[in-house]
Amino acid sequence: MDDLTLLRELYDAPPPSREVISGGAARLAAAYTQEAEPVRPVSRSRPARRSARASRWGAFGVGLLGAAAAMAVVIGGSGTPEPKPVLSASQILLAAADSVATTPQDGKYWVRSGVNGREQRDPTGAYTLRSDRSIEIWLPRADGQKTWVIRQDLGAKPATPKDDAAWRAAGSPASWTFPSTTPALTLKTVPGERDALSDASGKTLTLLNTPMTPETLSRLPTTPEGLRGYLEKLVTKAYGAERVDMNAQLFETGSRLIMNLPTSPEVRAATYRMLAALPGTTAQGAAADPLGRVGQAVSRPGGPGEEYRLVVDTATGQPLALESSIGQNRSFEAVKRAGWTDEEPDLPAHRADMNRPTR
Repeated sequence: MDDLTLLRELYDAPPPSREVISGGAARLAAAYTQEAEPVRPVSRSRPARRSARASRWGAFGVGLLGAAAAMAVVIGGSGTPEPKPVLSASQILLAAADSVATTPQDGKYWVRSGVNGREQRDPTGAYTLRSDRSIEIWLPRADGQKTWVIRQDLGAKPATPKDDAAWRAAGSPASWTFPSTTPALTLKTVPGERDALSDASGKTLTLLNTPMTPETLSRLPTTPEGLRGYLEKLVTKAYGAERVDMNAQLFETGSRLIMNLPTSPEVRAATYRMLAALPGTTAQGAAADPLGRVGQAVSRPGGPGEEYRLVVDTATGQPLALESSIGQNRSFEAVKRAGWTDEEPDLPAHRADMNRPTR
């Protein structure tokens, strides 16, 4: 079981303080008023794979730090066009790094909840379906306790109004079976039941198949350069002799690091700064993520025909969603909540050991 895949569909960060929001807004405003000057990093740091990953449920890049901001024409109050700088990809990511909030680090569990989604053609190829799954991870602070992964299929539906019309023309089927997958995959319009998987190994969280234990996380570098070196080693270990685009792998792995792991604010900021230094990323500006939340988006190519898009809230430093597309197949993971809590998980009746087959 790919535990990281389970993590890609989890949680919300606690709401930011008024000071964090106002500070992030001020930094963003400053970036807009500095015509050719990128957002300046504070001293923090942070830094990422893909080829046989096209089949995975979740599935990004950055302009050079010294690039001048592109100019857009904005009409001022006098009616005179005024040039206004548009944030570059590096400025977006550096603004997020500067805004990373110091969230409470105490609590019984680190909780991450979110939604993973996937778009694919129906078995007849007539229209595209979107199927979503919610995932929560409850990682205990104390040794010897179980980690819980709570899942629920949220149902499938036509992805767009055009797909909805084609679905209705096909008789509005309520389920679809894909015999070409192993085992055969069946999607339904109705949500499934919640279930929970437990794991007492202490190695539930992984990054490129490397267990991210509390000890490992506590030793992560807190500079962009150090983090890049660490992640390059993970990529090399995961891919062996296979040739990969290292910058593309760093972008994806770094994005997953800030989205899926209980890292410190210093590590998150370092990761954003590492991403900001990667070449090949472009800014897409304000964009809605798959859950409808608006943030700033940056994108970059992955493998052949593959594209990544990362949507972040630059005012709080919170990642909202990571999206990937390969041809007509698209997938995403959106974070709804992430942080420490003293709450207890609401466990469903159906539970199983993660390391044993479910019935």
